[in-house]
Amino acid sequence: MKADVKPKPSLVITAERGLITVRQKKDMAYEPTIKKNPRQLAIEQHFHTAHAISLFYDSDQKVEVMELSSGAIVKRHKRAKIFSTKRTWDQRAETGYMVPIENAFHKEIDDIKSFSDRNHQAISKYCLLWRLRHDYHLGSPADVVLKGVSGSGLTKEQEEILESKNASFVRDGGVVASRFASGLQIQISLDRDWHMCSDFKWGLIEAQDGEFIVADGYGDFAFIPISPKLAFWAGGSDQKISRQQLAEVNKESVSRAKEYYFARKISECPIA
Repeated sequence: MKADVKPKPSLVITAERGLITVRQKKDMAYEPTIKKNPRQLAIEQHFHTAHAISLFYDSDQKVEVMELSSGAIVKRHKRAKIFSTKRTWDQRAETGYMVPIENAFHKEIDDIKSFSDRNHQAISKYCLLWRLRHDYHLGSPADVVLKGVSGSGLTKEQEEILESKNASFVRDGGVVASRFASGLQIQISLDRDWHMCSDFKWGLIEAQDGEFIVADGYGDFAFIPISPKLAFWAGGSDQKISRQQLAEVNKESVSRAKEYYFARKISECPIA
């Protein structure tokens, strides 16, 4: 699977002689909601689902996380901020088209089926969604500016009412908040890049000795650990792997990680 989808904040999109441009954000801060978030808009958004993370829980209902910036190993709940991005895509995406992709994948990891009965496309679709969301989390998405558009002049409360109803809006100066552009672009990319992974067949690998590490994202590496002992990988059959083979796989996970990797217990995870 290869899909170059990382957003480029400095990009200028030409359309009808430059009627649309992309404006880089001045900083990485997310746009906060009205106090107490009365419309219950999603703020903390998981690029890899909380449910999938919870399947690695220890007896304390947490996982161990290696923070690459500090080199520290910490224990975190699935709702910890490290696992989330802040309002990177809009409410329509969060509660709309992303949900059935997540639910179909959860069915596959909650009830492991035989290779022939497995919903391979559900796994592939989620793998692609995870990659796209992680790319946008890392990529500092930019606001879109529509030239020649005056904007709606809405209050913040009116804007949030619209977003809670899965609608978008244009602000003064023709500005469209980056999360709306990201939500739409992720949806477009899911369709555009689907042909690259729609035929994947996912084998189940089982670690006989040791446990799997999970990276925060895998890029074009079609691999998804689903429990301390099990992982899906594209292109192979169901099989058991040795401790040495597991160490090589975990080495790949560590090399793919951008901000962190996690496991049930990191000391149980051999790394080549």
